[in-house]
Amino acid sequence: MSLLINKYLIFDKLWKKILFAVISIAILGFSVFSILYVTIADIQFYKIPIITLSSATIIIWFFIYLALLKDAKKAIIVILSVLLVICIAFLNTITFILIAGKSSMLKNPNVHVVPPDIDAVIDANGIISYGDKQYIYNEDITTILFMGVDKKDIDKTSINGRNGQADAVYAVVIDTKTGKTTAICISRDTWTDIKIYSKEGNYIRTEGGQLCLSYAYGDGKELSCESCVWSASNILCGIPINTYMALDYSAIAVLNDAVGGVEVPAYTRDWSKKTGKNTVLYGNDAYEYVQYRNIKITESNAYRISRQLDYLKSFSKKAIDMTKKDISTPINLYNKINNYSVNNLSVDKIAFLASVFLGGSMEIDFRNIEGTIESDGKHAYFTPDSEKLFELVLEVFYKEV
Repeated sequence: MSLLINKYLIFDKLWKKILFAVISIAILGFSVFSILYVTIADIQFYKIPIITLSSATIIIWFFIYLALLKDAKKAIIVILSVLLVICIAFLNTITFILIAGKSSMLKNPNVHVVPPDIDAVIDANGIISYGDKQYIYNEDITTILFMGVDKKDIDKTSINGRNGQADAVYAVVIDTKTGKTTAICISRDTWTDIKIYSKEGNYIRTEGGQLCLSYAYGDGKELSCESCVWSASNILCGIPINTYMALDYSAIAVLNDAVGGVEVPAYTRDWSKKTGKNTVLYGNDAYEYVQYRNIKITESNAYRISRQLDYLKSFSKKAIDMTKKDISTPINLYNKINNYSVNNLSVDKIAFLASVFLGGSMEIDFRNIEGTIESDGKHAYFTPDSEKLFELVLEVFYKEV
């Protein structure tokens, strides 16, 4: 038996045999792990490439073993070894990027709350009892907060309190298991708690204010984004948000033209009503369409949100159609606007999101928060309908037990 074992272990020295066995176990083990990971984790878009690459790795290693066993020419072994290294390098890169991306996107602290004026109860396990049903947070959900800032050159900061306001705030919710995507518009005028910082960036206090101001009172970069994320999360009943992207207004024209213009409903010159026709926006016309509001009208931001939703529906449809033809579209768009943004997106997050998005329905459901608008004579304040907002949160972020 020992002679037979020695024959198939190839090498004569014990340390060589041990090293060969360890390398074999590592290569075969990782290949099998990669196949199981994309299958169990339901990574649709990368499933076939990773399974194919893993299978190729196993086959190449098997041929290397046969070549060594038969004492084949060194050239054959070298060629097969190079192919093996290439396969392992690609496999390691893709698999670990996906693992890191999924871990980052689904890193959600348990901070959910039930508003005091809602007749619902949340227990120690996070299960919410509301009406005659029970709900639990969908752990496959990840949320990205997009902020449109009324400022140019977002990377150039000014003093705290004057770093631009978050004029457009959208929580994009993605079910990483099904690919279902929901974009919730949060009015900039929503009254909520915001964090106030000193000129040096030190936290001073928390006070009530419009959501848009949560960005202004930061440093114009990461602190501003994190502050807006914190306030938006509070509005959404403590839903965790761990990824963000803030865009300055210069990015709108860049994105718009990158998809070849966007067709939207046309409005009269004073933006008071639709004309019943459509128009295609190019360049700064896109910025004016989504940004303009008459500050003398209390409901002006609500009118602007309506135009923004029309624009985003049309833009997303065109971007999705482009992605179906060219899967590099999301990366290309991201590269075009990266200099106009502050974000904590990373290669692993983008790769994971691309795999989810391309493996899902590739459709976006746009939702608006209902509520009332009031004015103090100078500023408008939006108060969400607590019950309808809570039901929206349950519908989008939770699942029935």
